[in-house]
Amino acid sequence: MNKAVSVYFISAFFVGALSASGVAINSANAAVELNGANIAIADSGSEDAVSADASGSMNDDVSSSLQALLSGMKQFRAGFNQTVVDAQQNVVHEAQGTLTMTRPNKLRWETTFPDETLLVADGEAVWNVDTFVEQVTVLSQANAIKDNPIVLLTSTDETTWSKFTISQMNSGIVTDNSANGINNDVALESYQITPKEEGGQIVTLTLTFNQDNELALLNMLDAQQQISTLVFKNIETRFPVPADTFSVDIPDSFIIDDQR
Repeated sequence: MNKAVSVYFISAFFVGALSASGVAINSANAAVELNGANIAIADSGSEDAVSADASGSMNDDVSSSLQALLSGMKQFRAGFNQTVVDAQQNVVHEAQGTLTMTRPNKLRWETTFPDETLLVADGEAVWNVDTFVEQVTVLSQANAIKDNPIVLLTSTDETTWSKFTISQMNSGIVTDNSANGINNDVALESYQITPKEEGGQIVTLTLTFNQDNELALLNMLDAQQQISTLVFKNIETRFPVPADTFSVDIPDSFIIDDQR
């Protein structure tokens, strides 16, 4: 993997180019069609969306509902299929791999196709290991995910949550996707997260949970109108976590580019 692609993978997770195969989304509120996974999920529309920015208990209810679902992900491990599409719906990248997360604030992203890559967020720093050029790029985790709604996946901090508007949408499965743990015609819960401060790299993040309250789909729209979605499979929420899961063993021959 060359230097440009390696740097892309850092922004891929923390700037929002996470995605999964067969995506066709034209705007933040558009329908999501995941042909490669045999899924079609339709946005319920603005009339049915419930916003966490609304006044009164509605605000607390939507935020609390999403936080409750994510709190069940104290551990999360799943395989994924990845595709990045541009504003013209051209596929610019595809990959497969495994995502492991624990709350709070730890993540391990590994790809096995088309190249082997590793990105680890240990709670303090983000480590991107590029074996092709034998280099490790290190970023401050706080800076890497600043104002990025992806932070809510592992954050338990109320101040962080207050930086985002959360809307709840009702979605439905219209085609079978049992291979990914989602049965036909099952109503899903979807939450759209939007940064309150404009001008960031991520316009919206949408999280969709399956009938077992597991995170099954993750979709992002970024400022460049790239659409990013992850479709998860073989989902685990309880498993032993080896001590070295969120650490990086750097060979002596590798160059360390520390940008913290």
